[in-house]
Amino acid sequence: MGYNAGETVIVTRDEVNHVGVVLDRYVVQKHVVYDVLLENRSAMVMINMAGKTTYINKSLTGKLCDTGAIESTIPYKQLVADDALPICRSYSAGKASW
Repeated sequence: MGYNAGETVIVTRDEVNHVGVVLDRYVVQKHVVYDVLLENRSAMVMINMAGKTTYINKSLTGKLCDTGAIESTIPYKQLVADDALPICRSYSAGKASW
């Protein structure tokens, strides 16, 4: 299971949950990682679904976001239309992922 750009996800960071929207999905060293823009407008780069302190919480995302109980307030479609999405792909991802 993976998430596409524009999907709402729950990111758990240091045991605190945040609502965000996926900006990008790419592969680094055979691992799928995501760039996520959080509700407080901070960006998380290169997070996955199996991190120790920061990760996309699959169970909460499935229960809350996939059922429509929670939706991000980030106007993703409008940001795409205005070409206003932040560029946040990590430079440590390497040239192969660009």
